[in-house]
Formats: sequence, C-alpha cells, structure tokens
Amino acid sequence: MFGVGGGVLLVPLLCLLFDFSQHRAQGTTLVALVPPTGLLAFLNYSKAGMVSWKIGLLLIPGIFLGGIAGSKFAERLKPRRMRQVFAVGLFILGLWQVIFALEK
Repeated sequence: MFGVGGGVLLVPLLCLLFDFSQHRAQGTTLVALVPPTGLLAFLNYSKAGMVSWKIGLLLIPGIFLGGIAGSKFAERLKPRRMRQVFAVGLFILGLWQVIFALEK
C-alpha cells in the first residue's frame, strides 16, 4: 500500500496536482518508482554487502502474495475510503518514526 518511500510524497502530489484518484496515483507511483529505484537501491546495498540473501529470498513469497492480496483489497475500496486508509497508514508510520527517533 505504501510502496517505495517516494510514494509517500508522490501519491498525495499526484492526487492534488493532477486530480488523480487514489487508486490511479498509487498505481502510477508503483510503475514510476519500483523498477528503477528498487533495482538501483538493491545494487547499491548489495555492493556494500548490506543484503541478507537468505532472509531476502525467504521474504519473496510473502511479499508476492501480499502484493496480490493488497491490490485486490484496494480494488474493492471506494476512492474516498482508499485515501482514508492511506492517510491512516501514513499517520501511523509517522508516529512510529517520531517515537523511535526520540527513544535514544
């Protein structure tokens, strides 16, 4: 649902500036960010030795199935509800970041 980090900014901007529906903004963000950014980030992390291949490979089935299930769930939501779910998710992630940033 939240996509790559840039989606946190791009999704609302596409909705505001281009009047995209929440669904269209999230789909557009995925195609714009995941292939190029994901590949480049992966290559850099791998080169730096910061990839746990065993855990990464074990995560693939869950992420694959979660992506399918999440997109099917999103298709059933009305645009207004989709935006509400997205906003709540962003709020929770932001709160989590604040709490852990203040911890130490």
